Amino acid sequence: MHPVNTLSYCGDLLRQHDPDRFLVSLRMKPAVRPALWALYAFNYEIAKTREVVTETTIGLMRLQWWRDALARIYAGDAAFENEILPELAQAINAYDLPQGLFGDLLYAREFDLENVLPSHLDGLCRYAGFTNAPLMRLGLRVTSEAEDDAVIDAVAQAYGLTGLLRAVPFHATQRRCYMPEDLMVAQGISAQKLYEFKQGSDFTAVSAAVGRQAQALLEGVHPQSRLLKAHIRLCRLHLGQLRGQGYDVFSSRMALPPPFFHLRFALWPL
Repeated sequence: MHPVNTLSYCGDLLRQHDPDRFLVSLRMKPAVRPALWALYAFNYEIAKTREVVTETTIGLMRLQWWRDALARIYAGDAAFENEILPELAQAINAYDLPQGLFGDLLYAREFDLENVLPSHLDGLCRYAGFTNAPLMRLGLRVTSEAEDDAVIDAVAQAYGLTGLLRAVPFHATQRRCYMPEDLMVAQGISAQKLYEFKQGSDFTAVSAAVGRQAQALLEGVHPQSRLLKAHIRLCRLHLGQLRGQGYDVFSSRMALPPPFFHLRFALWPL
Protein backbone atom coordinates (compact mmCIF):
# COMPACT_ATOMS: atom_id res chain seq x y z
CA MET A 1 0.00 0.00 0.00
CA HIS A 2 1.06 3.58 -0.62
CA PRO A 3 2.56 4.95 2.62
CA VAL A 4 0.10 7.33 4.24
CA ASN A 5 2.79 9.86 5.15
CA THR A 6 3.56 10.44 1.45
CA LEU A 7 0.00 11.30 0.46
CA SER A 8 -0.70 14.59 -1.27
CA TYR A 9 -3.43 16.90 0.00
CA CYS A 10 -5.88 15.32 -2.45
CA GLY A 11 -4.78 11.81 -1.53
CA ASP A 12 -5.38 12.42 2.14
CA LEU A 13 -8.75 14.04 1.44
CA LEU A 14 -9.75 11.02 -0.61
CA ARG A 15 -8.56 8.54 2.00
CA GLN A 16 -10.79 10.20 4.57
CA HIS A 17 -13.89 10.94 2.53
CA ASP A 18 -13.98 8.56 -0.46
CA PRO A 19 -12.17 5.44 0.74
CA ASP A 20 -13.45 3.21 -2.06
CA ARG A 21 -11.96 5.34 -4.81
CA PHE A 22 -8.82 5.66 -2.71
CA LEU A 23 -8.59 1.86 -2.72
CA VAL A 24 -9.06 1.88 -6.49
CA SER A 25 -6.13 4.28 -6.83
CA LEU A 26 -3.90 1.97 -4.79
CA ARG A 27 -4.41 -0.81 -7.34
CA MET A 28 -3.07 1.47 -10.08
CA LYS A 29 0.58 2.24 -10.83
CA PRO A 30 2.20 4.57 -8.27
CA ALA A 31 3.06 7.13 -10.96
CA VAL A 32 -0.60 7.82 -11.81
CA ARG A 33 -2.00 7.87 -8.27
CA PRO A 34 -1.52 11.61 -7.59
CA ALA A 35 -3.48 12.49 -10.74
CA LEU A 36 -6.27 10.09 -9.80
CA TRP A 37 -6.36 11.56 -6.30
CA ALA A 38 -6.77 15.03 -7.79
CA LEU A 39 -9.63 13.88 -10.03
CA TYR A 40 -11.41 12.06 -7.26
CA ALA A 41 -10.92 14.91 -4.78
CA PHE A 42 -12.49 17.30 -7.29
CA ASN A 43 -15.39 14.88 -7.69
CA TYR A 44 -15.84 14.66 -3.92
CA GLU A 45 -15.98 18.45 -3.65
CA ILE A 46 -18.68 18.89 -6.28
CA ALA A 47 -20.63 15.80 -5.16
CA LYS A 48 -21.03 17.20 -1.66
CA THR A 49 -22.54 20.46 -2.92
CA ARG A 50 -26.08 19.50 -1.94
CA GLU A 51 -24.85 18.60 1.56
CA VAL A 52 -23.22 21.94 2.28
CA VAL A 53 -25.77 24.42 0.90
CA THR A 54 -29.26 25.33 2.07
CA GLU A 55 -30.50 26.99 -1.12
CA THR A 56 -30.47 25.94 -4.77
CA THR A 57 -29.05 29.29 -5.86
CA ILE A 58 -26.10 28.94 -3.50
CA GLY A 59 -25.46 25.42 -4.81
CA LEU A 60 -25.47 26.65 -8.40
CA MET A 61 -23.04 29.40 -7.42
CA ARG A 62 -20.74 26.84 -5.82
CA LEU A 63 -20.74 24.69 -8.96
CA GLN A 64 -20.13 27.80 -11.07
CA TRP A 65 -17.13 28.63 -8.90
CA TRP A 66 -15.63 25.29 -9.88
CA ARG A 67 -16.42 25.91 -13.56
CA ASP A 68 -14.65 29.24 -13.36
CA ALA A 69 -11.68 27.70 -11.55
CA LEU A 70 -11.36 25.04 -14.26
CA ALA A 71 -11.62 27.69 -16.97
CA ARG A 72 -8.71 29.52 -15.37
CA ILE A 73 -6.65 26.33 -15.31
CA TYR A 74 -7.29 25.72 -19.02
CA ALA A 75 -6.45 29.36 -19.71
CA GLY A 76 -3.10 28.93 -17.97
CA ASP A 77 -3.92 31.08 -14.93
CA ALA A 78 -1.81 29.87 -12.00
CA ALA A 79 -3.75 31.77 -9.31
CA PHE A 80 -5.16 28.90 -7.26
CA GLU A 81 -7.82 29.63 -4.62
CA ASN A 82 -8.25 26.07 -3.36
CA GLU A 83 -5.78 23.40 -2.25
CA ILE A 84 -7.17 20.91 -4.76
CA LEU A 85 -6.59 23.15 -7.76
CA PRO A 86 -2.76 22.97 -8.05
CA GLU A 87 -2.87 19.16 -8.08
CA LEU A 88 -5.83 19.17 -10.47
CA ALA A 89 -4.03 21.57 -12.80
CA GLN A 90 -0.98 19.32 -12.78
CA ALA A 91 -3.12 16.31 -13.70
CA ILE A 92 -4.94 18.21 -16.44
CA ASN A 93 -1.69 19.39 -18.00
CA ALA A 94 0.18 16.11 -17.61
CA TYR A 95 -2.54 13.97 -19.18
CA ASP A 96 -4.22 16.49 -21.51
CA LEU A 97 -7.60 15.93 -19.85
CA PRO A 98 -10.62 17.22 -21.81
CA GLN A 99 -12.36 20.20 -20.19
CA GLY A 100 -15.73 18.96 -21.44
CA LEU A 101 -15.71 15.91 -19.17
CA PHE A 102 -15.33 18.15 -16.12
CA GLY A 103 -18.23 20.22 -17.42
CA ASP A 104 -20.34 17.07 -17.74
CA LEU A 105 -19.68 16.19 -14.10
CA LEU A 106 -20.60 19.68 -12.93
CA TYR A 107 -23.78 19.72 -14.99
CA ALA A 108 -24.83 16.33 -13.60
CA ARG A 109 -24.53 17.65 -10.05
CA GLU A 110 -27.13 20.30 -10.74
CA PHE A 111 -29.73 17.53 -10.50
CA ASP A 112 -28.90 17.11 -6.83
CA LEU A 113 -30.10 20.64 -6.15
CA GLU A 114 -33.57 20.02 -7.57
CA ASN A 115 -34.70 17.67 -4.76
CA VAL A 116 -36.68 15.59 -7.25
CA LEU A 117 -36.78 11.79 -7.18
CA PRO A 118 -36.04 10.00 -10.47
CA SER A 119 -39.36 8.96 -11.99
CA HIS A 120 -38.26 5.39 -12.67
CA LEU A 121 -35.32 3.01 -12.56
CA ASP A 122 -34.12 4.01 -16.02
CA GLY A 123 -33.92 7.60 -14.83
CA LEU A 124 -31.88 6.57 -11.81
CA CYS A 125 -29.52 4.62 -14.06
CA ARG A 126 -29.03 7.67 -16.24
CA TYR A 127 -28.26 9.80 -13.20
CA ALA A 128 -25.78 7.18 -11.94
CA GLY A 129 -24.12 7.21 -15.36
CA PHE A 130 -24.03 11.00 -15.69
CA THR A 131 -22.35 11.38 -12.29
CA ASN A 132 -19.79 8.60 -12.79
CA ALA A 133 -19.01 7.93 -16.46
CA PRO A 134 -17.18 11.24 -17.14
CA LEU A 135 -15.01 10.64 -14.08
CA MET A 136 -14.17 7.13 -15.27
CA ARG A 137 -13.28 8.46 -18.70
CA LEU A 138 -10.95 11.00 -17.11
CA GLY A 139 -9.40 8.25 -15.00
CA LEU A 140 -8.83 6.10 -18.07
CA ARG A 141 -6.99 8.99 -19.70
CA VAL A 142 -4.71 9.08 -16.67
CA THR A 143 -4.08 5.32 -16.64
CA SER A 144 -3.65 5.28 -20.45
CA GLU A 145 -6.21 2.51 -20.84
CA ALA A 146 -8.64 2.21 -23.73
CA GLU A 147 -12.14 0.93 -23.06
CA ASP A 148 -15.36 0.47 -24.98
CA ASP A 149 -17.91 3.24 -24.33
CA ALA A 150 -20.70 0.76 -23.61
CA VAL A 151 -18.54 -0.94 -20.99
CA ILE A 152 -17.69 2.36 -19.34
CA ASP A 153 -21.35 3.34 -19.20
CA ALA A 154 -22.42 -0.01 -17.73
CA VAL A 155 -19.75 0.04 -15.03
CA ALA A 156 -20.44 3.69 -14.24
CA GLN A 157 -24.14 3.03 -13.78
CA ALA A 158 -23.55 -0.06 -11.64
CA TYR A 159 -21.02 1.75 -9.47
CA GLY A 160 -23.35 4.71 -9.07
CA LEU A 161 -26.36 2.56 -8.18
CA THR A 162 -24.32 0.64 -5.61
CA GLY A 163 -23.13 3.84 -3.97
CA LEU A 164 -26.62 5.34 -3.89
CA LEU A 165 -28.02 2.23 -2.21
CA ARG A 166 -25.35 2.30 0.46
CA ALA A 167 -26.02 6.01 1.02
CA VAL A 168 -29.81 5.74 1.49
CA PRO A 169 -29.67 6.09 5.33
CA PHE A 170 -27.29 9.05 5.10
CA HIS A 171 -29.38 10.76 2.46
CA ALA A 172 -32.51 10.19 4.55
CA THR A 173 -30.98 12.13 7.45
CA GLN A 174 -30.58 15.04 5.01
CA ARG A 175 -34.12 14.66 3.65
CA ARG A 176 -32.81 13.47 0.31
CA CYS A 177 -33.88 10.45 -1.72
CA TYR A 178 -32.63 9.14 -5.04
CA MET A 179 -34.71 5.97 -5.24
CA PRO A 180 -37.13 5.70 -8.20
CA GLU A 181 -40.49 7.29 -7.47
CA ASP A 182 -42.53 4.59 -9.20
CA LEU A 183 -40.93 1.83 -7.11
CA MET A 184 -41.51 3.85 -3.94
CA VAL A 185 -45.18 4.46 -4.81
CA ALA A 186 -45.73 0.79 -5.64
CA GLN A 187 -44.61 -0.10 -2.11
CA GLY A 188 -46.62 2.69 -0.48
CA ILE A 189 -43.48 4.50 0.67
CA SER A 190 -43.26 8.28 0.47
CA ALA A 191 -40.05 10.23 0.70
CA GLN A 192 -41.39 11.80 3.89
CA LYS A 193 -41.88 8.36 5.40
CA LEU A 194 -38.33 7.45 4.49
CA TYR A 195 -36.97 10.62 6.07
CA GLU A 196 -38.72 9.70 9.32
CA PHE A 197 -37.19 6.20 9.17
CA LYS A 198 -40.67 4.68 9.03
CA GLN A 199 -39.99 2.92 5.78
CA GLY A 200 -40.94 -0.55 6.98
CA SER A 201 -39.86 -3.84 5.45
CA ASP A 202 -41.42 -2.95 2.08
CA PHE A 203 -38.44 -0.71 1.33
CA THR A 204 -36.36 -3.83 0.73
CA ALA A 205 -38.37 -4.37 -2.45
CA VAL A 206 -37.17 -0.99 -3.70
CA SER A 207 -33.53 -1.55 -2.76
CA ALA A 208 -33.65 -5.10 -4.17
CA ALA A 209 -34.84 -3.80 -7.54
CA VAL A 210 -32.04 -1.25 -7.67
CA GLY A 211 -29.45 -3.75 -6.44
CA ARG A 212 -30.45 -6.34 -9.02
CA GLN A 213 -30.26 -3.72 -11.74
CA ALA A 214 -26.69 -2.95 -10.68
CA GLN A 215 -25.84 -6.65 -10.85
CA ALA A 216 -27.52 -7.00 -14.25
CA LEU A 217 -25.46 -4.14 -15.64
CA LEU A 218 -22.28 -6.03 -14.76
CA GLU A 219 -23.34 -9.32 -16.31
CA GLY A 220 -21.38 -10.06 -19.44
CA VAL A 221 -19.20 -6.97 -18.97
CA HIS A 222 -15.52 -7.78 -19.32
CA PRO A 223 -13.41 -4.62 -19.30
CA GLN A 224 -9.77 -4.69 -20.32
CA SER A 225 -8.72 -1.83 -18.05
CA ARG A 226 -7.50 -2.35 -14.52
CA LEU A 227 -9.34 0.81 -13.49
CA LEU A 228 -12.78 -0.51 -14.42
CA LYS A 229 -12.00 -3.98 -13.09
CA ALA A 230 -11.25 -2.42 -9.72
CA HIS A 231 -14.58 -0.56 -9.75
CA ILE A 232 -16.42 -3.78 -10.61
CA ARG A 233 -14.72 -5.62 -7.76
CA LEU A 234 -15.90 -2.98 -5.30
CA CYS A 235 -19.44 -3.17 -6.67
CA ARG A 236 -19.57 -6.92 -6.27
CA LEU A 237 -18.24 -6.83 -2.72
CA HIS A 238 -20.80 -4.24 -1.63
CA LEU A 239 -23.69 -5.84 -3.54
CA GLY A 240 -22.81 -9.21 -2.04
CA GLN A 241 -23.04 -7.73 1.44
CA LEU A 242 -26.37 -6.11 0.59
CA ARG A 243 -27.79 -9.41 -0.69
CA GLY A 244 -26.63 -11.06 2.51
CA GLN A 245 -28.72 -8.56 4.47
CA GLY A 246 -31.81 -9.22 2.39
CA TYR A 247 -31.35 -5.83 0.67
CA ASP A 248 -32.02 -4.05 3.95
CA VAL A 249 -29.97 -0.89 3.51
CA PHE A 250 -30.87 0.12 7.08
CA SER A 251 -29.31 -2.99 8.61
CA SER A 252 -26.66 -2.11 11.20
CA ARG A 253 -24.29 -4.47 9.41
CA MET A 254 -24.40 -2.26 6.34
CA ALA A 255 -22.64 0.45 8.33
CA LEU A 256 -19.59 -1.82 8.44
CA PRO A 257 -17.41 -2.95 5.52
CA PRO A 258 -18.01 -6.43 4.11
CA PRO A 259 -16.03 -9.17 5.93
CA PHE A 260 -12.31 -9.03 5.06
CA PHE A 261 -13.16 -6.20 2.66
CA HIS A 262 -9.69 -4.72 2.20
CA LEU A 263 -8.00 -8.09 1.88
CA ARG A 264 -10.56 -9.41 -0.61
CA PHE A 265 -10.18 -6.28 -2.69
CA ALA A 266 -6.39 -6.06 -2.52
CA LEU A 267 -5.79 -9.71 -3.44
CA TRP A 268 -8.29 -9.90 -6.28
CA PRO A 269 -6.38 -10.22 -9.58
CA LEU A 270 -6.97 -7.34 -11.99
